[in-house]
Amino acid sequence: MVLASVASAAATFLIKLSTQSGAGVTLARLAWLGGAGGAYALGFICYAVALERLEISLAYPFMTAVTIVMVTLLGTLLLHEALTPVKILGLLLIAAGAFVVAR
Repeated sequence: MVLASVASAAATFLIKLSTQSGAGVTLARLAWLGGAGGAYALGFICYAVALERLEISLAYPFMTAVTIVMVTLLGTLLLHEALTPVKILGLLLIAAGAFVVAR
């Protein structure tokens, strides 16, 4: 399940990187997007395997919450996006919501 979240977060990050290689369709952008597609495919497979063992009402909120936290951390650490108190509060609320739904 965590691997599905990591793959999804990585795909989102690669899509963001593709936007920094210029506008339009370029070879560099297609390479980033190809990597994102591969990461999404890996995440899809991992999520399908996780659903064999877990209830969807537990798996989806957990995967989504972990992915959101990872994307926020990637943005903050690697893209120098601001991590404001409001974003931190939002992350805490998402984690609490996923916990409550999974109960």
